[in-house]
Amino acid sequence: ENLELRRHTIAAMATDRMPKEAKPCHGRCFRLILLLSIACSGNGHVQRSWVQRRMLAVLPLAIGSPSAMAFENRIFLAKGPKTPGPQPAGVGKGQIQECGVAPNCFSSTSSDEHYLKPWSYPSGGKAQAMADLEKVIKLYPPGQQDVDGGGFQIQNLDEKGYVYVQFESLKRGYIDDVEFLVKPTNGDSGEVLVRSASRLGYLDLGVNAKRLNWLSQKLRDLGWTAP
Repeated sequence: ENLELRRHTIAAMATDRMPKEAKPCHGRCFRLILLLSIACSGNGHVQRSWVQRRMLAVLPLAIGSPSAMAFENRIFLAKGPKTPGPQPAGVGKGQIQECGVAPNCFSSTSSDEHYLKPWSYPSGGKAQAMADLEKVIKLYPPGQQDVDGGGFQIQNLDEKGYVYVQFESLKRGYIDDVEFLVKPTNGDSGEVLVRSASRLGYLDLGVNAKRLNWLSQKLRDLGWTAP
């Protein structure tokens, strides 16, 4: 059965996943930085160098990440700055964390409405489970159901049983972090803890559920139990 999308029924009311304070600015920021540089240009070489250093530090915050950083398997290169958001503390470290309060996350370690039942693999041990996960992730089609058009990339494929993948939205380059942790339970079978979460915003417009539904269906085709 597909993940329940009850938390996303009011998603149509949301016009943007990113909080206002996180939005990049464009022309106004550049004009401000330019005026600052001009105003300080008469204070000597040392002062101008300081301004230049500050400009380099501020530019990434002002315009977001360049579109050239998009993943290679994107459906096409969208114009404009990317706003991936900072990688949350603890993500990519080999453990599965609980979700926060925002309804833009599913996790097998949460105990509330964010809870996602662990997926189970039938046989083959941890090595086969990792192989199945890698196979299915690499088959994932960016843009399916109008999500993840910016592509994806496996960031960590640890033979100890941990997989970390970043998925990107097409237009603004929002990054969602998806993690899997394989835990053998009985001989060659076991379960996999799963977490899929958006970095920015509050609602996710059903993006995480659509992604997990696609992945779980492909794993069920391989004999897994993945609700």
